Amino acid sequence: MFTLFIDRPFTGRWGLALVLLLVFPLLGNAQHSEQDIPSNDTLRGESKLYDVMRRGEVDGRFRQYNMLTINDGAPTDYHAIAFGGTLGFTSQRWHGTRFKLSGGYTFDLETSDLTVPDPVTGLPNRYEIGLYDVNDPRHTNDLAYLHEFQLDWLATNGRTNIVFGKQELNTPFLNPQDGRMHPSLFEGLWGKHRTAHGTRLEGGWIYRVAPRGASEWYTVAESMDIYPSGKNVYGEASMHGEYLRSAGIFALSAKQPLGRKVGMTLWDVYTENIFNTALLQLDAGEKEDRWSLSGLAIKQDPTATGEHALDSLAYMPEGQGSWAFSGRLRNVLGKFRWQLNYTRITAHGRYLMPREWGRDPFFTFLPRERNEGVGDLQAATLNLIWKDVRTGWRIELDGGVYRMPALTDTRLNKYAMPSYAQVVINAQYQFRGEWQGLAIQLLTLGKVPTASASLTEKQSFNKVDMLHADLIINYVF
Repeated sequence: MFTLFIDRPFTGRWGLALVLLLVFPLLGNAQHSEQDIPSNDTLRGESKLYDVMRRGEVDGRFRQYNMLTINDGAPTDYHAIAFGGTLGFTSQRWHGTRFKLSGGYTFDLETSDLTVPDPVTGLPNRYEIGLYDVNDPRHTNDLAYLHEFQLDWLATNGRTNIVFGKQELNTPFLNPQDGRMHPSLFEGLWGKHRTAHGTRLEGGWIYRVAPRGASEWYTVAESMDIYPSGKNVYGEASMHGEYLRSAGIFALSAKQPLGRKVGMTLWDVYTENIFNTALLQLDAGEKEDRWSLSGLAIKQDPTATGEHALDSLAYMPEGQGSWAFSGRLRNVLGKFRWQLNYTRITAHGRYLMPREWGRDPFFTFLPRERNEGVGDLQAATLNLIWKDVRTGWRIELDGGVYRMPALTDTRLNKYAMPSYAQVVINAQYQFRGEWQGLAIQLLTLGKVPTASASLTEKQSFNKVDMLHADLIINYVF
C-alpha cells in the first residue's frame, strides 16, 4: 500500500517536499495555544487521533562529511566535503500505533570531479561517490530522498512490535552501514516479539531497498545491481542484474538464552528465486563481562530456477554455495578492552551478500573494505578499544591481515581483491552539557598488499597502497 503512495519519483526532491509539507504544519500546530484552535473545529473535542499527531515529536540530524583518499603512485587522489541531514516527525501512539515520516538531503560543498575516470587506470572513483549518488556521478548537489514512511504498532504488553513501510533495520545481513550521508533503508513488513520465556523472534518481508549512496528506492532484485558487481565465476563481467527477478527478502530469526550468560541466535534470510543464507551464532558471556567468547557459522545455497540458474547469469550459480565461520575473544579491563577475531570462508564457493544491503557480519570486519564476494579466505584482526563514558571519548586501534585467493581465480575472488593488511585509527568524541547532540569522528586507515608478487596500478587502485581519512561532524536533535 505504501508503494502506491510513494514510488520512485517521490524519493527525490518530491519526497523531501512531501516531508516538508507534512512536518512543518505539525511544527506550527505544536507551538499554538488552545486559543488558536477555531471554535468550530470538530477536532477540538474528544479526538485522540488529532492529539497524538499534534503532540508528536520532530527529530533530525545535521552531518558534514569530509573524505580524502590518497593512492600511491600516479593514480588520482580524491577529496569530498558534503553537508546534509534528515528531518522527521513521529506521532505519539494511538491504540498502540504511531506514524513516522522523515526525509533527507545532501549538498556538495567541495568535491573532486567524480565524472572523470582515473586517467592511469581508467577506473572510476570508489569511496567519495558514495556520499552522493553512485548511479550518477554528475548528481552531487541538491540531493533529496525519502528516508522513512511507516506505521509502527506496539502491543499493550510491549512484547510485540510490527512496522510497515520504509524503515531502518539492523540485522547481521540487512543493516544501515551508516558510513556515508545516509544509511541503507528497507521497505516492507517487519516484526519483533519477545515471548514470556525470553525468546526473541524477529523477521518479515522486504520488497524495496534504498541503498546507501543512492537517492532512489529499488525493488529487491534491482537493488542487487546498484554497486559494481565484479566478475562471474567464468571471469566475465557479471550480468545478473539484468535478469534477476524476485518477490523479495523473507527473513526470520530467533534469539534464545541457553543459560545465565550463554545465548544462541539463528537467522534465515531467503531471497526468493536467488539464494538463501542461514546463520547460527553462539555467545558465551556479555559484552561488559571480563571475558566473553562468540562464534558464528554461515551457510549459503542458490535457490534460482530456470534461466535464473544459468551459471553465466545467476547471482549464485548452482553448486556454488558457501560456508563461512567467524569467532571473537573479548577481554574487558575497565575502560580498556581488546578483541581477537578470526574468519574463515571455505573454498566451496564465494560468500555473497549484496553490498547494497549492509556490511559483513564477520567479526574481522574493518571500515572501508569487505570480504563479500570471496571464498577461501583467512582473516585475523585485533581491536584495541579505550572508552570513557564520563568524558565522551572512544578511541579504537585496529589491525588486520587478510589472505585472499589469487587475483586470477574469479570463481573465488569476484572483485579481484589482493591479499592485504589494514590498520585503522578511529577516534570519536561526544559532547556533553550545552553541546549535547554534537559528535565528531576522525577515521584514518591504510591498506598495503601482503603478496610477494608486485601489483599493477590498476590492480591496486582504491584497494591497497592507499591512505583514507574521514572527518565526520554530526549533530543530532
